[in-house]
Amino acid sequence: MTTQPLREAAQLLADLNAATWQATADERALAEGLAFAGLSASSLRAALRQAPPGRLAAALEPVTTAMESTVQAVDEDELLVLRQLLDALALPPYSSSSS
Repeated sequence: MTTQPLREAAQLLADLNAATWQATADERALAEGLAFAGLSASSLRAALRQAPPGRLAAALEPVTTAMESTVQAVDEDELLVLRQLLDALALPPYSSSSS
């Protein structure tokens, strides 16, 4: 079960997989940087300071806040959905055109 802070990330991943949402170039660059960095509250917060506004930043904010909280912890297994989202966005966009 996805916890509240990760719901938006899970929805974003579902929308990406369903092709109902596409990340901007800036969001892809943000995801690429985070995909290769360790996911910690400090790395997410630093990335959010320079993040372009959009759905990815909106999805990262509650996760970052939860990771910073001593009350609401985020389990490593739960972070899998965030890792999957970042990895998917870090890949070059799929093109169906053939050369």
